[in-house]
Amino acid sequence: MMVWEFKKRNSLKNIKKHIPEVVKAAPVPKSGPAENEIELKETLETKEKSLVWIFSIICALLVYAGIAVIVQNVYTPDISLLKVTAGKILIGNGGYIRPEPVEAMLSQLALIIIPLSLLGFYVLFSKMPLVKKLAGKPFFMFLSTISVACIIAMVYYDFAAQNPFGKGNGDMPQTDRDFTAVTNFDFYFDGLFLGNHLVLYTLIIVPLISSLFFIGLKKYNWQDKKLFKITSSILGYSVLSALIICCVLMDIFYFPYQPGNKYNLNAVYYSMTQVYAGMPLLVNGFTNTYGLYPHFLNLIFHIIGLSVFKFSLVMATLLGLSFILNFYCLKQFVNNKVILFLGMFSVIYFPFLNVKFVEHFDAVFAYFPIRYIIPSILIFSATLYLKKRSQLVYWSSSSILAILVLWNPEFGIVSYISWLSFHTFNDFYNKEGKVNFKKILSHWLAGAVILIIVTYLYKLLIYAFYASAPDMGVLWDTIFIFGKLGFGLLPMALVHPWNLIVLVLIFGFLFSIVKWYKKENNPKASVVFLLSILGVGIFFYFQGRSHNWYLATSSGISLMLLTILGDELWTTIKNKNILPLSALFIVFIYVISISFFEIVTNMDKLIELVYQKDDKNKDSLQVAEVENNRDFITKYSKEFEKIYILTISKYQGLYFDASKRRSAFNPGVIELFFNKDLARLENQIIDSSFSVFITPYTFQHLRFMDRPLAALAATYEYKDANKVIAFLNKRKTKILAKVFFDTSNGLVFHRKYNDDSVGTEMRISDALGTKPIELNLEFSIQILFDSKSQVFPMPALIGNMSGSNGFAISKTLNSPNYIFGINGLGYNLPVPNNEWVYCVMNVFPDHFEVYINGDLLSTNPLSKPYTNSTDLLRIGNLGYTHFYVGAISEVAIANKALDNTQIEKTWNEIKNGM
Repeated sequence: MMVWEFKKRNSLKNIKKHIPEVVKAAPVPKSGPAENEIELKETLETKEKSLVWIFSIICALLVYAGIAVIVQNVYTPDISLLKVTAGKILIGNGGYIRPEPVEAMLSQLALIIIPLSLLGFYVLFSKMPLVKKLAGKPFFMFLSTISVACIIAMVYYDFAAQNPFGKGNGDMPQTDRDFTAVTNFDFYFDGLFLGNHLVLYTLIIVPLISSLFFIGLKKYNWQDKKLFKITSSILGYSVLSALIICCVLMDIFYFPYQPGNKYNLNAVYYSMTQVYAGMPLLVNGFTNTYGLYPHFLNLIFHIIGLSVFKFSLVMATLLGLSFILNFYCLKQFVNNKVILFLGMFSVIYFPFLNVKFVEHFDAVFAYFPIRYIIPSILIFSATLYLKKRSQLVYWSSSSILAILVLWNPEFGIVSYISWLSFHTFNDFYNKEGKVNFKKILSHWLAGAVILIIVTYLYKLLIYAFYASAPDMGVLWDTIFIFGKLGFGLLPMALVHPWNLIVLVLIFGFLFSIVKWYKKENNPKASVVFLLSILGVGIFFYFQGRSHNWYLATSSGISLMLLTILGDELWTTIKNKNILPLSALFIVFIYVISISFFEIVTNMDKLIELVYQKDDKNKDSLQVAEVENNRDFITKYSKEFEKIYILTISKYQGLYFDASKRRSAFNPGVIELFFNKDLARLENQIIDSSFSVFITPYTFQHLRFMDRPLAALAATYEYKDANKVIAFLNKRKTKILAKVFFDTSNGLVFHRKYNDDSVGTEMRISDALGTKPIELNLEFSIQILFDSKSQVFPMPALIGNMSGSNGFAISKTLNSPNYIFGINGLGYNLPVPNNEWVYCVMNVFPDHFEVYINGDLLSTNPLSKPYTNSTDLLRIGNLGYTHFYVGAISEVAIANKALDNTQIEKTWNEIKNGM
């Protein structure tokens, strides 16, 4: 045995010595018969796999289409009942309610039916000998070419289809872009590189990029050349770094300079100001649409301080981090650098930059980064775990992702379920190739336990710091009204670019299903499965809102998936000559390359977005106004004091800002969805005595605020004001308890208000309108009120004026005069201020008289007799928020004029009763 080993080693040494001579003497051909046979066999196997994929996808879609038709014909939910339910729950009788139970049902069924059908048909067709025969015949070329042609046709028709929300196309335009974009292509690309140079891009640029792959990389192996590696890396990393830096810098600002950005900033900033000031979320009805992120950021801002600049700095940093985490994942699973960078540019451009290039700047922190950071951390965690299956990574990532469910419940729960599904896929088989039930169950049990622990730990911490336990159920209220009741939902168009996102997800599912079925659950298959299941979860976000911008915004994960699948396709075809797959790759190149050229050709727009000079100049006066109002609020309030700031929703957070003033009522105006919250606000205004800062013109068209504002008018009084904002205190002037007006003479209308709950409720209801009244050509109006400076435009003491009919008595804002009007015409007359006033207006067919405190003030002619109004009679208002803030003691209307004696007698009684 030892002799044999010795001879063997010697013979190997001799062979090695003579190898160079053998090679020189007889070079081995690059491709011999054996190699050609292997290549043909591999090509045939690839064709067979491609046919199985095509058959599986076609059949799965046909099955789903059949079931969808049945569901649409059979499932007929009662939409009207949902609207009635919404009307009871939501402010404004559910005016924005558009339930989509059928659409939601079809989407949910698709998530179940399509993956199961893909699995079933893949198993079926992969075992059919006929498929292998067809792969070696012209049928493969025919069917695969038709399939690629169908994908190309889908791309064309989806973008050529009418923009569903374009002007005159059906539904209402939702953005400025909708008013000019007739087609979906116009919406995304009009005015940009692709919109202006479609032919150039299609006929010259894409063929050149394709040549780079098929000639440079496939034929000449440039990817192995040092020069190509260095050049592509420098170009790719330079553009990517500059792009991420620009995205970060444009999201850092001192003031939200555009109207849309003001609204969207305050949607996430207001709650941050309140938590910073010491108000806990989910306590006393303090809801927040986008989750509990303020509590997790609170420590940071208590270290660095809170302002719009610092808040946007943190948000922008999280945004940049999200993109870096995305790139880290792609870099691990995409081998080709050109595809890697083109894919990453797409992940940034389509979801984030496209809208900013064609519309006014809007940071939209609610999505980037508050929502988007969650799937980014998920994908990063999964990638780390796949590199090294560390228990530390597993448990720490599970805990972080459970916390992120609280950070933002919408994307948090989707990501958490995706994380558990990812581990189910990873560990589906044990070492013996059997289903690993124990491991799968352990993942889901551990996930449930961690989520429960995190939730109760959060509750405990909030209770420890604030002495109040949060109501965790409230966390899901907003999701309920959007998802179940259909608040603000929009209909999905059938022919639309969302079809392409769905197609990418189908490819992702099928790729992972194939690997799972073959028990080849490698890291790439696992990450593809994760991106597919996560992409579906995020797609439901688009399904609800169904607008082009929401599709672009939610496309990031699907574009990452497309990049990995495109790279896998390139790996398959770079050593094989399969024409239809090469054509499919060119389609991929067409889609994935757009972003690079849009970014490069719009560098001026990028720089403009970073500096926002024009927006800053245009908004300088508004900045000064907001700062002036903020100073006014600070002047009349103290740190940590609870105050009401009733203003337009896009400014509320800016006024609280870093002052550490606490809102006396939460949620803020921007979060007022529920009737129960509105009723709570009304009751709190009546019962509390917190200072009020109000911008009155804000509420002219927010009719849902009428009752709280009427309560404010009935119980508060003017203190001070600047040009925009008014400061109100709880009314200290007490209403006179005695009834002074003679009620024995058959009054048409009489009210006596008091400071008790009954009197306050009567005043509020009367401000919103009592029934219309019929008056003679001769009548009188008596009103006893506390004359004070006012805040609302044209504050009315009493009236029913509508157009050229009816009457009204209103105060002239910022003047001691009151307007006495009949039939649409009025006279300005001076009335004492800061005292109780007894006012009488006697109306005759040709004139009217005004008495103030027993004395005749003025006699005024009428061009025609009084004409009755069909409008409601209102006390302390005249409709459209013309509220009179202050005490009104008594009102009487009679169908006869009062004589001087009666007027003087009543005034003397009032004086004596004061």
